[in-house]
This record gives sequence, C-alpha cells and structure tokens, in this order.
Amino acid sequence: MQIARRRLRVARYSISAVAVTAFGAFGFAVRDAHPATHTKASTAIASSAAASASTADSAASFGGSAVISPAPQFAAPQVQSSGS
Repeated sequence: MQIARRRLRVARYSISAVAVTAFGAFGFAVRDAHPATHTKASTAIASSAAASASTADSAASFGGSAVISPAPQFAAPQVQSSGS
C-alpha cells in the first residue's frame, strides 16, 4: 500500500513538472511566433521616445524650457447613412 502511494505521489509530481515546463515552452513559442515581436518599427518608436525624453530632461536640467505642445485638434467624425 505504501509503495502504491509513493508511486502515485511521484507520478503526480512528475506530471505537474512536465505540465509547467510544457506551458512555459508553449508560451515562449507563441510569443516568438507573434508577428508584432519581429517588427523593427516598435524598437524604432521606443528608441525615438527615449531620445526625446532624454532631450527634454537635459533641457530642463540646464535651465532651458521643455515645452509640451497641445494635442492636435481634429474635426469631429461624420456619420454617413446609406438610405432614405
């Protein structure tokens, strides 16, 4: 009886370890296969944002003025209806 319980416990731990490993490998494979993780535009945008942030920080620290411009104003969207 003790041997059966021990084998069952070992089997449960083994199955759990394999499931955790498989879940992690699946998550890594999905992330690696996603097209958004392979674009150069996302890294260019991130580096551009970091560069402009450091420029604004350095301008403010040397007595300059860092100006934040307001968001551009766009016209309200127009609803088009098809019918009478």
